[in-house]
Amino acid sequence: MMQQPDSRIPLVSAASLAADICHGDRKAFELFYRMEYDNLVHFASHYLHDRRRAEDVVQETFCTLWERHALVDPAKGLRSLVYTMARNRMLNELKSKQLFAGGNRPQPLDEALAQLEDPSLDSLIDAMQLQDLIARTWETLPEKARAYFLQSREEGLKNREIAARNGVSVKTVEYHIRTALQHFRKKLHLGMIKE
Repeated sequence: MMQQPDSRIPLVSAASLAADICHGDRKAFELFYRMEYDNLVHFASHYLHDRRRAEDVVQETFCTLWERHALVDPAKGLRSLVYTMARNRMLNELKSKQLFAGGNRPQPLDEALAQLEDPSLDSLIDAMQLQDLIARTWETLPEKARAYFLQSREEGLKNREIAARNGVSVKTVEYHIRTALQHFRKKLHLGMIKE
């Protein structure tokens, strides 16, 4: 299970962070590193069963990300990118160990390889990409649509309650919630086509 990000790290837009990293912004890279380092080490440790090696894999992954920062696509999920990079690095390492072990390779090595090649791991990484897409879409919603949608979905308020709270008509609330839903449908549909 992924750890929660450090609460001392400021909340920033995933898309703007990716764009800043793409343009070589070292502070954006350091912020992303602090946000994801522990999560990625936990992820790698689960498959490598060696925390020190997991930390090395994560360091190497972030070094590669920085070396190739100009290739980062802000339209795609930055988290899913680093998890895919770390996964590929672990796969390569385990496969090379498998070659050197020959016929006497240990069972945990085979199990780790099978887990890393499991399609369900692709689903997990895809889910991260979807989370990034939803977050980017949320950030682009008009302010009132976001506020009314949040009151409706998170707080469970009825449209008439939202209207009364905000001093607007029920039709206005319906319009903004419909706008939010249409925005999500459009962005998520386009995001799925691009992926």
